[in-house]
Amino acid sequence: MKEAMGDLNTSVIVLAAVALLSAVFFMVIWPMVRQGFKEEARCSDAVCDSGYISGGENEGMASCYNPQDSGKTIFYCPFRG
Repeated sequence: MKEAMGDLNTSVIVLAAVALLSAVFFMVIWPMVRQGFKEEARCSDAVCDSGYISGGENEGMASCYNPQDSGKTIFYCPFRG
């Protein structure tokens, strides 16, 4: 009986660890990954300036906009040359 209780306790600990890791993944890591996918998709449809930003916060990036957006909202994408 003692051995069965030890196995049960180990199973509960493993289940709790898996639940904790799943919660961290879906609450912290997955939203960041999903945002990265959205930004990459936005940059693939964008029209960008021919030059790149050589300094400051957005160094190495290019100013871009979506041609389908009527407001011409400017955002930054990695410079591709």
